[in-house]
Amino acid sequence: MSEIAGLIGENIRQLRKKRGLSQEQLALRADINASYMGQVERGEKNPTIDVLSKIALALQLPIGQIVNVPARPYDSNDADEDGFADKIAHQLNGLSLKEQEAVYKFVKQLVQFKELN
Repeated sequence: MSEIAGLIGENIRQLRKKRGLSQEQLALRADINASYMGQVERGEKNPTIDVLSKIALALQLPIGQIVNVPARPYDSNDADEDGFADKIAHQLNGLSLKEQEAVYKFVKQLVQFKELN
């Protein structure tokens, strides 16, 4: 399994579950084979751009949200501080606007608390 295929597959799985769909339901909506959908989610298959487009349409999302994955997985030993904003943004993918707002307010409170101490 390639790293990118695994990341995209996991992204698809999270987005599918967020919408309360089974693999079979998503495969039916995307007009692809259900076993192939499972292989894509597990990162065993590298889907074509056409297949990714079908999945995005079935999830009613822009294709960019399907393939929006970090350049590499999070490593707590990373010293690259600039990458944390991207990692946070990736975690927000798939959340509703209301959920994103709640996360923003929480982070804002954390920053304000830090500034007071």
